[in-house]
Amino acid sequence: MEAPEERPQRRDAAIRLQHQAFFEALQHDEGSRDWLAARAGLLVLRHVVAWSDADWDSAAIATEETGVTTAVGALPADDPERVALRGVLDAITASRPTIRDAETEGTARAVEPAADALIAYGDALLARSAWALAADVYATVWDTRAAPASRFGGDADPRDAGDPDGEIDAMPSVSAASALAALNLAVCYRMLHRVTDAAVAYAAASAAAIHCRDPLVGEQVRLSVRLGDALITMDRGDLAGAERQLAELVVETASAPHLADVHARARQDQAVVAARRASASAARD
Repeated sequence: MEAPEERPQRRDAAIRLQHQAFFEALQHDEGSRDWLAARAGLLVLRHVVAWSDADWDSAAIATEETGVTTAVGALPADDPERVALRGVLDAITASRPTIRDAETEGTARAVEPAADALIAYGDALLARSAWALAADVYATVWDTRAAPASRFGGDADPRDAGDPDGEIDAMPSVSAASALAALNLAVCYRMLHRVTDAAVAYAAASAAAIHCRDPLVGEQVRLSVRLGDALITMDRGDLAGAERQLAELVVETASAPHLADVHARARQDQAVVAARRASASAARD
């Protein structure tokens, strides 16, 4: 078994290798379950990008899908990542125009129909703490700085969130999948200790939450961003500041049943911050 040989380069030389995390995963334990999963994931992601490209060719994409499907099928039938990747392929198949559709042939295409399936794949990677791989998947949905320049439904670039000249108020409506992708991307970056990148992704998620088409998801993302901001404050050593942020969040979410998960996580993180403050105090004594 061989890994894909081609390593597509970013058009922007300042950006890291496209899907670098997957290529790195393919450097170890060839033939193992994780190797097979990384190969299948990489091929599916590249298939999604090719499918959305302005230069796509219907016949070529259909031919390529056979090899991609074979790679996904090499995983155990009950493997959560196989199920998620199959979902991505099914979403593409369901929304693919026919070759006779001359009006769409040769034009860039929004791949929002595959976004929910990609989020599910990222979540499957999160379940086994594959932070770098999950970040790459979520980035494919949202963050153009770290993934192919495919766009989902015309959503704004998350870099605008940190740009004082960016017109976030003019951002078009954002799908729930894109808002969740930005949030989950931030979580992955934080777990990878990429605090600056996490802060940018949280800012993007916050902007997306304001314009989310699903108001309930938007509210959940907005408050989850505040939770993430508190954790970044903690990571940067400002335990008192993190404690204040979490206390405000606990109060704000206490009486909202649909925010029970955010409330529970905020309470849990309060305990973590309290333990760190106690440890720091003991170390000074």
